[in-house]
Amino acid sequence: MGMENVVAVIGWIGVACCTVGFLLLNTKTVKFDSWIYQGINVIGGTGLVISALYFHDMPNITSNSMWIIIALYGLIKPYWKRGDKSEIAS
Repeated sequence: MGMENVVAVIGWIGVACCTVGFLLLNTKTVKFDSWIYQGINVIGGTGLVISALYFHDMPNITSNSMWIIIALYGLIKPYWKRGDKSEIAS
């Protein structure tokens, strides 16, 4: 399997993660502030950014980089609210 195919598979995994995360959210299987939902978004966005970087797709790089940043914010936000940053490492 060539590099282009590997990157395409990574991109499709990213699509699947983002889509499944959105489906789980809308079926109320997960909450928007859950680690599962935000983690799926980080993984999905990362897969899409990797694919976009390889294929030089700047709009996709930009939108999915923002997607990752927002998901990371969602993962870290509860600890900022409590002021308990010790749990982030666990």
